[in-house]
Amino acid sequence: MKKCPECGNPSYDGAPVCGNCGYQFPKPKVVAPKKEDIFQQKPKSEKKTDDNSILTKKNKLVIGIILILTLIVICGIVFMGSNHNGNGSHSNPIIQSTSDLAEYKDGDFSFKYPNDWKKVNGSDAEHSSAVFFQNPENVTIEYYNITTNANSLKDITQQRITHAQEGGDYVELVETVTIDGRNSSNMLLENADGDYTRYVSMFSDGKLYVFKITGASENSLTSEDIESAISSSDIA
Repeated sequence: MKKCPECGNPSYDGAPVCGNCGYQFPKPKVVAPKKEDIFQQKPKSEKKTDDNSILTKKNKLVIGIILILTLIVICGIVFMGSNHNGNGSHSNPIIQSTSDLAEYKDGDFSFKYPNDWKKVNGSDAEHSSAVFFQNPENVTIEYYNITTNANSLKDITQQRITHAQEGGDYVELVETVTIDGRNSSNMLLENADGDYTRYVSMFSDGKLYVFKITGASENSLTSEDIESAISSSDIA
């Protein structure tokens, strides 16, 4: 119910005019319903965390880290290996295998010779303890040592020259060379029978160490394997 503001007569709420005095009631204001803002963001609902999904993510992370570390280690090994090979000559030196060499040792004297040298039977009337080798080119390498009363290697060389000339041999070369840090004698003879003989002599403390090399040509007496064996001579 509502009352007329003019006469106070009661009227029902929807009456347009007062039944007593005819007063026109004002039209009621229409209030528009409140519209929902379509731009208003709804609060996000909290998702429940699945323990299994957390464990799966952790496992994937751990596996990924392991793979990365493994890759780093492999790359490091490859790099260090290549670096070592590339700089091997600036660090530790490379030791050559001596499996293709044999060593002859007689008291305080020794030398190394190729394994393809054959130890052969030979004879030297003046030096019964001599040993004989033969290389693939059929050159005979004789080694012996003797005790001598000579005062120097020069005296020994001169005696050998005299002996060779008396036997009809031609002296082609006489020179001083260094072997094992010592002055040594190198002599080349053309024998009366057409062959060649080379004497390489070392002298120390009254003892003479001799290589006597015999072959069909000069070049065969100075081959690389023979020079290497002579150069390896060592007097302890």
